[in-house]
Amino acid sequence: MESLLKPFVKTIVIKGKPGAGKTTLSLELIRMAGSGLYVSTRVALKELVDQYPYIKPLVEEGAVRGISFEDLRLGSAADVMEAVIKATEELKNPVIILDSWDSIAKELDPVERLRAEKSLAAMVEPTESKLVFVSETAESSTLDYLADAIVVLEDREVDGARMRYIAWEKIRGTPIPQKRYIFTLHEGRFRMFQPSAIRRPEPTREFRPIKLEGAYSTGSIQLDKLLGRGIPKGSGILFLLGREVFSHVILPFIATMISNFVITGGSAVVLPIAGISMRAMTEATVGQLPEELKSKIKVVDVRKEEIDLASPEAALRDLKRIIKETRGEEERSCMIIAGMDFLEYYFPGKDLRAMSLDIMGQVKDTEDTAVFIVRPSTKIRDELEDLVDSSLEINMMEGTLLLRSRKPPSIYYHLDFTGERGIELTPIV
Repeated sequence: MESLLKPFVKTIVIKGKPGAGKTTLSLELIRMAGSGLYVSTRVALKELVDQYPYIKPLVEEGAVRGISFEDLRLGSAADVMEAVIKATEELKNPVIILDSWDSIAKELDPVERLRAEKSLAAMVEPTESKLVFVSETAESSTLDYLADAIVVLEDREVDGARMRYIAWEKIRGTPIPQKRYIFTLHEGRFRMFQPSAIRRPEPTREFRPIKLEGAYSTGSIQLDKLLGRGIPKGSGILFLLGREVFSHVILPFIATMISNFVITGGSAVVLPIAGISMRAMTEATVGQLPEELKSKIKVVDVRKEEIDLASPEAALRDLKRIIKETRGEEERSCMIIAGMDFLEYYFPGKDLRAMSLDIMGQVKDTEDTAVFIVRPSTKIRDELEDLVDSSLEINMMEGTLLLRSRKPPSIYYHLDFTGERGIELTPIV
């Protein structure tokens, strides 16, 4: 975003259909610059302040002004030029928004329109001002050749949920390493997401647990709300990892869920997940807890033959024994976490189906909870999704991690691991 405000970028074109977020992006540029003029054929500045309260201080200071269509009489190009000249003289390095230029210039013939666009661009060239043309169409126009920067906003539907993209078509003097990014208009702000950085959970000195009545908390208020109200006792939850998603993405979820579960009186048994080492899994789970609670988590090590993988019956027998030992004399509730791609390697087809049914049957009887992790290649993923109460899907789009609930269905959320609890969800709206 900052690249649009570089000194050598004078004229900017923002394209997109109605509702794509053009006005929000324009006002975000004004906020970043700290000064601006908003020329609109549709909305008065007062209405914008009500809708976007974060610009109110700048308006009250006089750093941001607005001119509506009525103020410009017939809204002629000459009137717009006069307003632009005045703004460059009276405001300090303003960002001047023409919203929308299509409406202002619709009465001009092609030759007059090109002349007006060249004149406007020439006015800001010797100044520190920026001129933003807002266009309702993504088609090429004469402006494309004059502009220093062109961005196109897209509002699409992906698997029944909204997805917003910003496409960087041109930025003079600046490389474009990635053309498209995901963005959101959450809380009336324009926020573009950079490619996600995958971070492993770091041990924390203090974890403040969340307790729910009649359900288990995931340890994240946002995740609890996404699921409805946490994880119901005696239920299962499924995590579906997309093809481009690294296995380690699941670790912050496991770390947060297990920490909350054990600190609030539970225990946990973790079966292997393909792509995650024993060391990484142990650090993400046991490493997050105080010393006195570490025995309440068992990360199963198949290298030590702690579970017999010769048959599903033998594996289930050992799993039940491990769960009983981990519960302890207090008979704590248990969270069972299993990587189904790992188990499917040993027990393909009907054997794994039977094993999954047995685990879920035990979970319902004892009011425990089970967490299954699957990949696109996991053959029984659809059957597992029918079996559990909730399913969450993690995908990578434009280098950005996104999460949505498939069961119950939800919108998309940007997924970040820099929050206080290691999981931060921002809705794509």
